[in-house]
Amino acid sequence: MKYCNHCKKEYSDDHNFCEVCGKKLVEKTESQSKGNICPNCGKENQTTARFCESCGTSLQASSKAKEKKETSKVLTAYYKHKKLYNTLLAGLVVLLIVSVGLYKYGEHYYSKEQQIERYQKILAKNDPEELAETVVSSDKNFKPKADNLSTFTNYTKDNKYYSNYLSENLQNINDKSQDLYLKKDGKYFFLFDKYDLVLQPFYLDVNTNVENMQLKVNDKDEGTSDNEDYTWKLGPLVPGAYQLDGRFQSNGQEEEIEQNVEQVNRENLENDGSRELSFAAKKVKFDVDSDISSGELLFNGQSVGTIKDGKLEGAGFIWNEDGNLQIKQELGDLELLSTPLDFDGDEYLEKDYSQDQSIFQPESFHIVPDTNATSGDFYINDKKAETFDKEDDIYSIDVVPTQKPYKVQLKQSFEDEEINSDTETVEPTDYVDSTAYVTLDVEEEIDEFDIESRLDDLYFDVSDYTDEDFDFEDEETKSLAGYFSGGTDNEEFIDFKDNFIGPSRKSDKKDYVVCYLQEVEDVTRTGENSYDVQYVVNYDTYYDDDTDHNNQYFRYKKANLVVEDENIRIKDLGGADNFEEVAASDYE
Repeated sequence: MKYCNHCKKEYSDDHNFCEVCGKKLVEKTESQSKGNICPNCGKENQTTARFCESCGTSLQASSKAKEKKETSKVLTAYYKHKKLYNTLLAGLVVLLIVSVGLYKYGEHYYSKEQQIERYQKILAKNDPEELAETVVSSDKNFKPKADNLSTFTNYTKDNKYYSNYLSENLQNINDKSQDLYLKKDGKYFFLFDKYDLVLQPFYLDVNTNVENMQLKVNDKDEGTSDNEDYTWKLGPLVPGAYQLDGRFQSNGQEEEIEQNVEQVNRENLENDGSRELSFAAKKVKFDVDSDISSGELLFNGQSVGTIKDGKLEGAGFIWNEDGNLQIKQELGDLELLSTPLDFDGDEYLEKDYSQDQSIFQPESFHIVPDTNATSGDFYINDKKAETFDKEDDIYSIDVVPTQKPYKVQLKQSFEDEEINSDTETVEPTDYVDSTAYVTLDVEEEIDEFDIESRLDDLYFDVSDYTDEDFDFEDEETKSLAGYFSGGTDNEEFIDFKDNFIGPSRKSDKKDYVVCYLQEVEDVTRTGENSYDVQYVVNYDTYYDDDTDHNNQYFRYKKANLVVEDENIRIKDLGGADNFEEVAASDYE
C-alpha cells in the first residue's frame, strides 16, 4: 500500500504518483495506517491533527481514550502479577532498612572515638601478644611481636602515669612527638575512616673508649668492643626501661659501668630517632664536704662511699658523662634520694687528686623552722626527721635537693595526746637560694613569763600568810587554794597550809618567812595544758629574838603545772625526790 503525504489518499502498490496533486507516493507504515481516527466519522487524520479534517470533531478525546486504554493494560498487567510485585517491593524496603542500619552501626563502630577507646582498652591490658596484633610500626625495620613488645608493656604496667598519658594523647592524630600515636590510613568498606595505632621505636648508639668491654642490655649480650673508639648500634627498640651493663678489666680488677635508661616520650632523641650514650671510662677521686650530715654517695645507684658528719674522704669510682651522682640521705626515719648532683668528673680525675684541691661540695636544701613550741619533733613527708627541745635554738634542717615537695610539720607527742602544727608544703624549685623559712606554730603554749608571774604571786602571798600580822582565815585559805589544781583537796595545798604556813604562824620563835621566786630554770610542755617546771625559791626566815635570819634556796626539779580555766595552777611539786637545797653562794 502506498500513500500521498500531501492529500492523504491511498493507492495500490502499482501507483507511483498521486492522481490528485501529482506528488510522489510513499510506502504507508503501520503507524500511519492506524492514524488518528475520528471517533465521529471514522476519518483517518494526521497524527498531529487536533480536529477531524472531515467533520471537525475534536480528536483529543480519542487520544485520552487511547491513553486510558493503555493505562488499563498496565493496571491489568499489574493486578495479574500483584503478589510478585509486592514481594519485590517489600524486599527492596527491607534491604533499604538493613542497609541504613548497617551504615549507622558502622558509622558508630568505626568512629574515631570508638577506635580510640578500643585501642585504650588494649593498652590498659599491658598484654604484649594482644598489642602485637594491634599496633603497627613507623619503622620498616621493626615488626611488632610479643617478645619485643614486653619491655614496653612491662613499663606501662609499672608506670600508670605514663600509660594514662599515652591513652589521653591518642586524641591527637599524627602526633609524632609521642611514643604511640594514631595515624589515619584508608577506609573501612570505602566508607569509614581507618586509624592505625603506630608505635615509634628508637635506636641507641653506645660509645666507649675501652677495648674488650662486654655490653649487656637487660641481660642480653650485645657483644664486646674491639677497639678504644667503639660504638654499639642497638635497635630498633621499644620505649621503656633499659639497664645497660658494661664490664671490663682495668689494672687487674673488673670494672663496671652501669646505666639505667628510661627512654619514653621521645625525650633525648635526635631527629632520626637515635640517642647517644657514653660508656667512656674515667677514674675520679675526691673528698666530700657537705651540709648533709650523713648519707650514702651513689653513682648510678651504687654506693661509692658513706658521708659521716658531712665528710667523706677519698671517694673514687669509674665515671662517665651520662652517669648520675646522687646522695641517699637518712635523717631519723626519713629517707631521701637527691636529684642528680651537679658534678663534672673531669674536674676530679684520680690523676689530679689533691686533698686540698679535690673537694666536692654537693648542693643541699635548707629548711629553717620557726615555732612557738619549746620542744617537739620535726616531720618531713610524714617521717620523723629531727627532735628539738629548746625554743630559742636557731638552726636549719639540711636535706638533699629533690624534685618532689617537702611536707613539713611539727609534732609534740605526750603520754596521752599529740599536738601538731599545720603542715607546710615546700617546693624546692621555688627557692633560688635553696633556703625555705617555715612557720610551725602549735596551739599556744603558755609563756615562761606567765609561769614566773604566777609563781611570784604564790610565794608573795605565802610570805604574808606566814606572818601573824596578816589574816589567814577562810577567804585567804580559799585564795591560796586557787593556786592549786583541785583546790583544797590538793595535797600540795594541804602541805603548804598545814606543814609550812600553820607552823610558821604558831611558832613562838619565828616571826615570818620571806618567800621569793629566785628563777625559773626550765619549762617543758608535757601535754596540751600540762608543763613540767624546774625553779628555785628563796626562803628567808626571820625570828622574834636576836637570831640571825636564815636565808635558804631550794630547787623544785619537777613541779607539774596545769592550765585550768585560763589560770596556771600547781598540780604536783614532785615530792621529796625532786626537792633539793641549793647553795646560797650560787645566788648571792
